[in-house]
Amino acid sequence: MKRIVFILSILLLISCENDSELIIEESDNLIGYWVNPIANNENLTFEKVNVLKDNDYGFAFHLEHKFIERKIAGWCGTPPVSYADYEGKWTRKDAMINISVGYWGGIVDYQWKIISIDENQLTIVRLKTDYQEGN
Repeated sequence: MKRIVFILSILLLISCENDSELIIEESDNLIGYWVNPIANNENLTFEKVNVLKDNDYGFAFHLEHKFIERKIAGWCGTPPVSYADYEGKWTRKDAMINISVGYWGGIVDYQWKIISIDENQLTIVRLKTDYQEGN
C-alpha cells in the first residue's frame, strides 16, 4: 500500500503544471539596455547598447527582475524636457513580458509580447499600458 501511495504522489507532482517564471540567466538576450525605438505598424524595434543614452528614452532589463526605464521626468513634453530613471519589476513567461514601473505621476503596468530577439535587436508589440495615478 505504501508503494502505491508513493507512486501516486510522484505522479501527482510530475503532472502538476508549473506556473513559475523562467529562471533568468545572464546569457538571456533580454538582459541589457535597449534604446532607439523604431515603430513599424504595431511593432517597436529597439537596439541593444552598453548603457542608456542621456536625455533620451530607453530601458534596461536586469537580473533579479529589476527594470529601469529612462523617460521624460514630468507631464510636459515641450522641449527642453528632462529625463529620469524610474525603477520597476519585470517578469517573463515565454514571449510575454509584464512590467510594473514608476512614472512622474504614479505607476504604469505594461504587457509586451516579444516578436523577435537576438543579441542586437528586440522587437515587441505593446499589448497593454495601464496608468495608476498617485502611487
